[in-house]
Amino acid sequence: MASETRPSGRPFETLLRFLVAYRLFVYLGGLIAIGIPLALRRAFEIGLSPGARTAIVVASLAVMIVTYIGERRVGRDHAEAGTGADDPTESYSLRLRASVATAVFGLAVGIYVALEVSRGAGVFFILGAFLFAYMGYRTELEGANGI
Repeated sequence: MASETRPSGRPFETLLRFLVAYRLFVYLGGLIAIGIPLALRRAFEIGLSPGARTAIVVASLAVMIVTYIGERRVGRDHAEAGTGADDPTESYSLRLRASVATAVFGLAVGIYVALEVSRGAGVFFILGAFLFAYMGYRTELEGANGI
């Protein structure tokens, strides 16, 4: 019927579902997109302008953030479609989700800082990202074991 109206959020929901379906590729691709220009400059002295590098980092992080928002908004039902998950009501705590989100962001920033600014400072960001993820998983395990 031509007279039916589409909800205004429908195209955005479709985009979110697409990003969530391919979220691992989005996150890995974002990290690669951030690292490639910096690695090319170091290895082959092929450089981009600082503005172009900043645009790549900002765009990559923006897509990764929208994907994460999509995971929260669309829900786990769509994210786990076809994975054979036994208990669709199982969910992760807010602390674990925040820890993992912070870890992903810290890893991206760490790679950028290690390649662009200082290896030592980048290693600190990467180590911090690992510790945030570890803290979240450890807290989740302790809560599950009743400790």
